[in-house]
Amino acid sequence: GWFYHQGEDDRVKSPQELVDLYYRSVGRNCVLLLNIPPDRTGRFHANDVHALREARSILDETFSDDLAAGAAVEATGSWSRHRKFSPQNLVDGSYESYWAAPAGGPQSTIELILPGIRTFDRILLQEPIRLGQRVASFKIEALVRNRWQEVARGTTIGHKRILRLSPVSSDRIRVTLEESRGPPALSTVALYRASPREPGRPEPPGP
Repeated sequence: GWFYHQGEDDRVKSPQELVDLYYRSVGRNCVLLLNIPPDRTGRFHANDVHALREARSILDETFSDDLAAGAAVEATGSWSRHRKFSPQNLVDGSYESYWAAPAGGPQSTIELILPGIRTFDRILLQEPIRLGQRVASFKIEALVRNRWQEVARGTTIGHKRILRLSPVSSDRIRVTLEESRGPPALSTVALYRASPREPGRPEPPGP
């Protein structure tokens, strides 16, 4: 309900519920509006503060170590073949740099060759949203026991898309941009292992 009510102090969402909300909002190219009301002293209630701090701690633990860092990246091509649009920009840790596909080409494919076998269950994709939202369909595969296996697929990426999946161990990841509105561009492909304190559920069905 609106405003603070003492009778609702024990109905505060758990840190795990807040983390799940984060994935279903921020992780799906949206914003998360928490609407935390102050109590009658003008402060946030201790139950709210605890839940928020714990949720932040869980997310920090999950996203502290990008397992794709140091990967070599190959792509079907890049815009004008200029290093400004190099596929290596996808793993440089910067949202400002990006890879852009050639104009008028077929499906665009990006392959990450990791330094070794990595086990992950979170995949983060980002488009350089200042150029617009272009990707309309994508799939992600991992090389497991010398065979490519599809581990995730979706439609919208936008500013940020985080996919939850069951743990995968691989040293090669392939992202195929199947449909796009104009030449597609990506700024980030990152891999993470969820904190043991996370809900642990795979990606719910949806676009």
